[in-house]
Amino acid sequence: MAGRSVEGRPLWRFDLAGRDPNAPAVLMTALIHGNEVVGSLALHEVIVRLQVSGELARESRRIVVMPIANPDGFAATMDRLGHGLVFGRRRNAAGVDLNRNFPPARPDRASSASPLAGSAWRRSPWFRGPHPLSEPEARAIAEVAGAVRPSLALGFHSFGELLLHPWACDAAVHPRQAQYQALGEAFRRGAPAARFEVRQAARWYRIIGNLDDWLDASFGTLAFTVEVSRPDRQLLHPRGTNPFWWANPFDPRRALEDVAPCVLALLAASRPARGAITAA
Repeated sequence: MAGRSVEGRPLWRFDLAGRDPNAPAVLMTALIHGNEVVGSLALHEVIVRLQVSGELARESRRIVVMPIANPDGFAATMDRLGHGLVFGRRRNAAGVDLNRNFPPARPDRASSASPLAGSAWRRSPWFRGPHPLSEPEARAIAEVAGAVRPSLALGFHSFGELLLHPWACDAAVHPRQAQYQALGEAFRRGAPAARFEVRQAARWYRIIGNLDDWLDASFGTLAFTVEVSRPDRQLLHPRGTNPFWWANPFDPRRALEDVAPCVLALLAASRPARGAITAA
């Protein structure tokens, strides 16, 4: 267990491969937004396929998974759906968007006029919190990252069928753009028929204090957000009036079939060559 949420729920951490504490690490997270359930399903599908294929047993890197990074938001979402209520809880129990609660990666780009970037207004869906790492869930992720210093990170969200990479806080070209783009192309080759696009996150919309930018700036992590699925055509159905279904397809099987081979291809492409020396 990596910690506890605002309401005391456990924040689970699973170490699935690579017992060498000096080996490079891959950090995978999901449900940092409590209503983005399909992202956690996608992460589960990736782990199952790694296990079934035997790749997990052969993986020399540490695979560190935090499958429910916002358990209070997830619990509230499931409770509301179970009672036939609309939407769910994107933020944590204190009303903070956890993906706006990390220290700004570039202090010179730590403000934006867009409310989506992170808001000081407590009622905003994108409330960034009173200060960076104010929330126990964000602190737990940061502590895990500090302990394993991941070389690669994948955060599963929804929706958009996008693979996003830093910077999110700035539209300037990232110094490691070529590396990000190469892994993005490997991701796309995993399922050529899928409709994923690879973008710098700020060219989707700007975010201040997000996890990917912080990992990149703090540890040199190649950090990606996987935006799983697209809005379902069935949103025209009356059930679609519940915004939960905007982020989660009624039938997630197609989305999982598209994203899982892409993620496995990215993992394969990012795997260090056998015998390679990795910087500390």
